Amino acid sequence: MRCRGRRTRPWRARRAWAEVGPRTTVRILVPAVAALLAAGPALAQLPVRLAILDTAALEAPRLDESSGAAMSALAPGIVWTHNDSGDGPFLYATDVFGHDLGRVRVEGAHDTDWEDLAAGPCVVIPGRCLYIGDIGDNGRRRKHVVVYRLREPRPPSAASDTLRSVPLIDSVVLRYPGRRHDAEALAVTGDGTILIITKDMAGPPLVFRADRGAARAPRDLVEVGPLDMQSGLLSGRVVTGAAVAPGDSLLVVRTYVSIHFFRLREGTGPAPLGRRAGITIPVVEPQGEGVTFDGPDHLVITSERGQAARGTIARLLIIAAPDPVGRPTH
Repeated sequence: MRCRGRRTRPWRARRAWAEVGPRTTVRILVPAVAALLAAGPALAQLPVRLAILDTAALEAPRLDESSGAAMSALAPGIVWTHNDSGDGPFLYATDVFGHDLGRVRVEGAHDTDWEDLAAGPCVVIPGRCLYIGDIGDNGRRRKHVVVYRLREPRPPSAASDTLRSVPLIDSVVLRYPGRRHDAEALAVTGDGTILIITKDMAGPPLVFRADRGAARAPRDLVEVGPLDMQSGLLSGRVVTGAAVAPGDSLLVVRTYVSIHFFRLREGTGPAPLGRRAGITIPVVEPQGEGVTFDGPDHLVITSERGQAARGTIARLLIIAAPDPVGRPTH
């Protein structure tokens, strides 16, 4: 990745497309989420593309393992993120151009293996909360995993703004039915339901659910079922992040190399949209893990530093393309 120094506008990547479905000449573009939800039975055949809007390096020197991401509701264009294990209980603020805006300490939280970040209702009190998924377990040794819930603080505004703290509201302690799992993907629906998606090296990733409610220690997760998607360590298709779109009808799941969309319906498991291989991520990332919706038709993705000098942040536009003009639709 080439950057032009700190505190500059990020380099603009060449506009690129990745697609699902038959290769077509696109003449009409429509808002993606609306098209996805209106497509009905033909949904799996609807071409969906990702366009790069911009990409940049993450400037914060201590933010070298951006593992989860959530958009701020208090400051448009600001992204909350965090490091993987080994840093401490900190949330970092950046804008979509990668600028270092400082950090806050989450009082009362422990950083065992933070892997993802989501936003949703506080449930036990009014308001919007951030949910931190301390759900990583590479050795599959943990008896419980934890989701920390805190009211979203006002984001810091400068790299030197690092001394503030925010208290926890509660800690949701969860355990899997049966065997233990490693997981890096957390999503929260509009009613406060917690979804955890496993990072399985063999076999499909599994979705687990914790219904809304006050924290009780421990609470049993409910297995929803496997995700119908292509997965495997050799291909890089292991789940590293997830997010729910505004309106709760769409779930996005990312791997190191691909983006996958699923329709969410009450009472059933997520239904895949498009090919099982998903959409190839059209930007180079050292080790991509974070994903969040920025409105209904934009995604923000972040990466760990990996072997590069910096992690990255990128904005993607989701586009659904109907059949081109003149093509038969029957």
